[in-house]
Amino acid sequence: GINAEYGGLRLLEFVDEIALNSQVLSITKDHPAAKVRYLGLQGELMALPSSLATACKHEKRNAFIKAAVTDMTARGRYSANDESVYMFFKRRFGRDIAELVSDPMCRGIFASNSRTLGVSAVFPYLVKGEYENRSILKSMYMNKVNQPEFVGNSNEFALKAKLDGWRIMNFNHGMEQFPRAILNILRDRQNVDIYENSPIDQISVRNPSVTVTVKDGKPRHSDYIVSALPSFALAHALRDEEIGKSLSEIKFVDVALVSLEFRDVSFDHQAFGCLIPSYENPAVLGIIFDSAIFPESDTTEYKSCRMSLMIGGEWFEKYLGDPRSCNHDLIRTMALDTVKQYLGITAEPSQCHVDVLEKCIPHYTVGHRNRVKHLFRLIKEDNLRLSLIGSSYSGVGVPDLVANAIDHTEPLHTIINERYYGYNPDFEEDVITLKRILGLIMSSIVANVVFSLLS
Repeated sequence: GINAEYGGLRLLEFVDEIALNSQVLSITKDHPAAKVRYLGLQGELMALPSSLATACKHEKRNAFIKAAVTDMTARGRYSANDESVYMFFKRRFGRDIAELVSDPMCRGIFASNSRTLGVSAVFPYLVKGEYENRSILKSMYMNKVNQPEFVGNSNEFALKAKLDGWRIMNFNHGMEQFPRAILNILRDRQNVDIYENSPIDQISVRNPSVTVTVKDGKPRHSDYIVSALPSFALAHALRDEEIGKSLSEIKFVDVALVSLEFRDVSFDHQAFGCLIPSYENPAVLGIIFDSAIFPESDTTEYKSCRMSLMIGGEWFEKYLGDPRSCNHDLIRTMALDTVKQYLGITAEPSQCHVDVLEKCIPHYTVGHRNRVKHLFRLIKEDNLRLSLIGSSYSGVGVPDLVANAIDHTEPLHTIINERYYGYNPDFEEDVITLKRILGLIMSSIVANVVFSLLS
């Protein structure tokens, strides 16, 4: 599902705009799956604290209390140089919290090592909080106190979701329903052309008109390109030495997704799931308790229990080999052994699907934010008619991807005004309408990229 709390307001507005609001499944802040997160430690589940009160009663309370004192008394760091997530947490909260929290959290979100991920790209709000308040905990408190009750021009559906405290959302027929709804809308528009099964061979953005050449050799000309391709694929298509080098510096990781269903198995863990630290089991990243989050998606034919396991990530090749030829039986065995170890389930699954997703999550290593700034500066300085969206640059979550796609229609708004209307205010309404259509197109591209990750 989608995290509907952080940055989810614009996504919710978009869901309402494409008339999918009646198909949404959601859980609120009071739901156990929104509050309870487990860590897998020494073969057992340990619940992470969800509040100050639970932190003070936690079995690791000494580490959490020490971390709070360290954060409130530590000096701020104002260097422009990036640092790893692990070093940031260690400096702000101490070694225990760096290993207990930052390590499994980075594995669960980015399938990567907290020692290689750059904090300015992965958790920019933490860096901002340190700069503005000299304390992460103080910053979090100030943000909560100063958070507006209503936001901008949000529609009724989005505001209701915010007031009800939505934390996670999905759709009745799964995530696939989201991109399919967008695609159906676009197919009904007469001024939109969709080319399916047309692999891009080359993109030229340095000519007076932008040219896209597909595998069949037929060039297509346009005024502007918005690319949702992964950075490595765009680097190959552009064949531009300077920009291609910057794009190629953004690496990706591979993840094996194992979807399990057990029939007539008792499962009492009402939680989002379990993260597994690298020092516990490097190969297995975590488990999501699908049935505990959205039991509506379980089969009605029998009592079932569904869960998903993520395996590999930055550790894929070390433990599983080449993702193009790895042993799926080995991955299945790893998943079942993990479920047995931490959840005590020894039964054979009624269903088991193993999918290897190659280069599915970008690896925001230390310095990533500066590399992206340099890349965008090159595009601007050369006046290229090119915008970059997708997960390669600034955010891997669905809300981030949709918001970035809509934001990148702004250059198109200016180009359309300049070229066709000369900033004539009489045509403003038509421009806004076209802008929304372009937003739909880009969001559709992004949603399909996201679906390839989540399916």
